[in-house]
Amino acid sequence: MPVAKGEGLTDFELFSRFSLDKVQDWITWLNAAGDLVYVNEAAYKALGYSKEEVYGLNIFQIDESYSPASWAAHFASLKTLGAKTFETQHRKKDGSVLPVEINSNYIEYNGHEYNCAIVRPIIERKRAETREHIKNHVLDLVARNAPLKSILGYLVQGVEEENPERLCSILLLDKSNQVLKNYVAPSLPKGYCEAIENLEVGPSVGSCGTAAFRGKPVIVENIQTDPLWKSFKALAAQYGLASCWSMPIIVDHHEVIGTFGIYHKTPKVPTQADLEQMEYLSNLARIAIERHRAAEELRLSDSIFKNTSEAMLVLDIDGLIIATNPAFTNISGYSAEEVIGHHPMAFGSPRHDQDFYSAIRSDLEEKGSWRGEIYGVKKNGEEYINWVTVNTTNDEKGQPFRRVVLFSDITEKKKHEESIWYEANYDALTHLPNRRLFQERLQQEVFRANRVGAKVVLLYLDLDGFKEVNDALGHQGGDQLLIEVARRLTHVVRITDCISRLGGDEFTVTLVDVQDSQAATNVATSILDLLQAPIMIDTHATYISASIGITVYPDDAEDASALIKNADQAMYEAKKRGRNQYSFYTQEMQYLAQRRTEQKRELRHALANHEFEIYYQPVVEPKSGMVTKAEALLRWRHGTMGIVSPAEFIPLAEDAGLIHEIGSWVFIQCLEQALQWRSRFHPDFQISVNLSPVQFKNTAYFDRWFNLLASTAASKHCLCVEITEGVLLDASDKTSEQLLRFQEAGVEVAIDDFGTGYSSLAYIKRINVDYLKIDRTFITHLASESADYPLVEAIIMMAHKLGLKVIAEGVETASQLALLTQIGCDYIQGYWYSRPLSADAFEDWLSARMQNPA
Repeated sequence: MPVAKGEGLTDFELFSRFSLDKVQDWITWLNAAGDLVYVNEAAYKALGYSKEEVYGLNIFQIDESYSPASWAAHFASLKTLGAKTFETQHRKKDGSVLPVEINSNYIEYNGHEYNCAIVRPIIERKRAETREHIKNHVLDLVARNAPLKSILGYLVQGVEEENPERLCSILLLDKSNQVLKNYVAPSLPKGYCEAIENLEVGPSVGSCGTAAFRGKPVIVENIQTDPLWKSFKALAAQYGLASCWSMPIIVDHHEVIGTFGIYHKTPKVPTQADLEQMEYLSNLARIAIERHRAAEELRLSDSIFKNTSEAMLVLDIDGLIIATNPAFTNISGYSAEEVIGHHPMAFGSPRHDQDFYSAIRSDLEEKGSWRGEIYGVKKNGEEYINWVTVNTTNDEKGQPFRRVVLFSDITEKKKHEESIWYEANYDALTHLPNRRLFQERLQQEVFRANRVGAKVVLLYLDLDGFKEVNDALGHQGGDQLLIEVARRLTHVVRITDCISRLGGDEFTVTLVDVQDSQAATNVATSILDLLQAPIMIDTHATYISASIGITVYPDDAEDASALIKNADQAMYEAKKRGRNQYSFYTQEMQYLAQRRTEQKRELRHALANHEFEIYYQPVVEPKSGMVTKAEALLRWRHGTMGIVSPAEFIPLAEDAGLIHEIGSWVFIQCLEQALQWRSRFHPDFQISVNLSPVQFKNTAYFDRWFNLLASTAASKHCLCVEITEGVLLDASDKTSEQLLRFQEAGVEVAIDDFGTGYSSLAYIKRINVDYLKIDRTFITHLASESADYPLVEAIIMMAHKLGLKVIAEGVETASQLALLTQIGCDYIQGYWYSRPLSADAFEDWLSARMQNPA
């Protein structure tokens, strides 16, 4: 009996089996058509629907990423895979969007097929990532003394980009502390901003005026019904503003200096996460404003101190105190009687030695003035920091007569600056120097090594398999792992060396004052050994390893930036060699890197300069000897570099985004060539064209090909596209759709290099594959007694069972040909018949072959 929407799945047996009502996650059941046939209470409430409303929906109404075709493909893939986890967005009834993670499962029940999905909102994770990025950039701007308007403007812009439904503003109080003025509000209507300029603070002045008055958050969910907006609701309606949440910006724990406001165009009730975010954002604004104020106050103080007697000491020409004022007593705790006749250094900190004061005296004798920071000790023993300016007054003869010392206590300011500097230069998670401080220190060590003739060794670490740990244990587990790795790294270096976290799972170790590379070898070995021990994360024993690149200054590079680049290259070399090891940078790496850069630059002009050539290698039916197929192989003939191997230039073309244009040129050329050879040699002649996985990321070129095929007579099956197993493994619904379009356009599909990847026939079932190409690594040592023989035989038998034909590539000997023919291989490709040939040479070869098939 068919299952109607909302019916059939709520019987006692299913509820007792799956306990859906007890699950806090959202649970949705959908049929093959995408109709919602069951939604648990947590799901329909989260989406804003009633129980009755939700059963009139289908997946296309709550998730715009699905079309009927993509849903059908998704459902079909579930039947093959059984389960699938991915991220998407669900649209709530009110039109807002929620990012979600879906664990989708295929289930058969009572003879019907369903997609059972466990849905978890990930908005908090997305918010946290965005919040961390905004915080880091704001702190960076603060540390660099950027203009306050630029800092607060970036803060507001970041919030609006995170959630486009929000319109944000920051209002600041004027000098009277009674009027709020617009400071930044990039997205609010200009007319609205002009209307609320000079907004008076009061108990019923909208959200922001009231928040500034109360010193507490004011949340107005519906402007039109809230009495706080009585005087402004018409203005809000005119500009389409429906709700406003406002958080006061407070400094020194009590002083309100402005408000942070968030508007919506529909009535909105904030969640607890929204309230926490508003508080977090207002605190960021506070930090920026306090830093700006501190800078302004320092400039003002400097001016005032030059023209007033506050906090002043007067010294005689020998440096002894002869007069002071009450401000000095207030700061230091010493009375005038206690200090007169003494040198200021008697009240200084032990941090400063005799040489420090001698340097000040030298400056005074040479220039007549000095300014800087001096640590002092108050009468109660507390250390403090003074910003000191010393000027000299002359007598009537022009000779130095008195020293006037002006100073202010900047202890709190320095602590604040140090806090901001720390946040801008140290990683918040591991408390190691971050990328900025690492680069600065490395540059300093390079300069120093250049002066003293020493070496600097840089180790670049990337953790192996960190993404898998993060996926398995979550971001919190990943953070714990990074903290433990950082702790272990500190045990393998000297106090003079520097460990840094560049971001993600990348670390560096800088070794200074070394004479040879043995120290690097010792440290790298110690790091790999230390990481062997399991890391316990919430009772789970987790294992991690690292790939380490090592480079030495000045042996490998002339400056710090080149040193970093070299270490990065060496690290990737360690990855290539199998991970969990270290690799030293070599000149060969530098040569290859420079060659890749040159090739990438020249590759941009290769098509226009007609430097590409297509070679063709025949594909032969072994039993009949007929040749009705060929594989197209691209060659780059450069004017100075000569023939460049596809293994070199194809990855560069993929990386530079040129693969789409090059691949399109190859496709069109091969289509024309196949049609010519069909007319001349055989009506079913077919050319195979290799497709890069990257080409599936920009399918606009595919559309042109399909239009060309549709307009070309006799094009059916004249082309075959070859893809790797990796394309099938990583295939999204979009990729599967594109492969299906190729087949609908009469283009066959072959799996290239079969056996070298995941070799799972389950992936092949996701699309209708026509051919399998057995990789040459299985053919090279093929013999009746070899281990490869039963593998090749099994591949051919399984392929034939699935209705696929098999091509063996890399065939070079008569014995290989005989064995492959014996076990039923459909097609042979390799040097036994011919190397890849130019189009003209291929035609000559094929003509001769047709005259003498043997």
